[in-house]
Amino acid sequence: MLRVRIIKVKKIILYALSLLILATVCTAGLAFIRRSVPAMASVREIKGKEIVRNIDTGFFREMILWAVPAARASMPQEGPFFVFEDLKINFDIFDPKNYLALQVPLIGLMEIEPVTTPGVELPPDPIEDEHKPSESPPPSTPGEDIEVERIKPSGGKPIVLIYHTHTTESYMPSEAYNYEPRDQAYHTNDLRFTVVRVGEVLSSELSKMGISVLHDKTVHDVPSYMYSYSNSLKTLERVLKGNPSIQVVLDIHRDAPVSDPQKSREMTTVKIEGKYYSRIMFVVGTDKTFPHPHWKENYKFALLLQEKLEELYPGITREIDLREERFNQHVSKKALLVEIGSHGNTLEESMESAKALAKALYEVLRDLSETKSE
Repeated sequence: MLRVRIIKVKKIILYALSLLILATVCTAGLAFIRRSVPAMASVREIKGKEIVRNIDTGFFREMILWAVPAARASMPQEGPFFVFEDLKINFDIFDPKNYLALQVPLIGLMEIEPVTTPGVELPPDPIEDEHKPSESPPPSTPGEDIEVERIKPSGGKPIVLIYHTHTTESYMPSEAYNYEPRDQAYHTNDLRFTVVRVGEVLSSELSKMGISVLHDKTVHDVPSYMYSYSNSLKTLERVLKGNPSIQVVLDIHRDAPVSDPQKSREMTTVKIEGKYYSRIMFVVGTDKTFPHPHWKENYKFALLLQEKLEELYPGITREIDLREERFNQHVSKKALLVEIGSHGNTLEESMESAKALAKALYEVLRDLSETKSE
């Protein structure tokens, strides 16, 4: 009996609490209705846009101020914050600003215009790619009257700068230089197996011949390949500012003319006197995309190097690739993008070509350093 009596007491308490809660809710509801009836009656008299105009926006106002405190300066102090006539339904799904304006209407009042920094090469759609042939015809080649500026004495300071915009470009793995590519296009973060190694050979050979060289190994295509050229331009500006004696600027790459490495190899390999070399191609940028007043001097310098290479190593060069992009070559009157081999070549073949390029460059620079005959 005692247990049954306790259970009954608990049920009575529960019933009492439920009745109390119900009474409280009903009382609050009736009070709300009494206060709302006059307002609701007035709403009936208002039609269309006026309904939106007179809705109380206090809650919305506080939410905006909590999220964007700076909005207080532009927010009306009296009257509705939202005015129906001010809303403009002009939604462009490709404009990110519109999505932000849905969340923060104040943004919809802003006029936004994209801007670029003068002189900085932003990648086109999708990226600036020297491997892909230009869809537009290149500009006509300059005439023979263009002269290459002569080499000025440097007092032992660097004359040649070697760098790499696509620093992680590598070659077909070989027995002597075996590595694990990070992708099918043959790239690696280990600079011992990339175009940096080819640049080291070129730098070393030029130094042996008495030409002072600065080899910059800054990585520009990691983590983003898209911004390689804007990254390398920063390096160029920094290095050239600290070394004003530099007069020749070489951006050493390796090509990928087609996706199939074996087909690329057929295009970029030559056998000279029993030895295999990676063929060399000069890419010359022009002024069609960005200002580049000295591109013709660069082109003439490329012709001099190509002629000397063919004289020393017949068949080692490919046709000069004249492009609409400038590839940062505006920094010097002797700036070239040099493709040594492709992803179908081995590192050994490309290192041999670097030695050949060093010999040709030495002779061209020697000729340009001699006093011009009267």
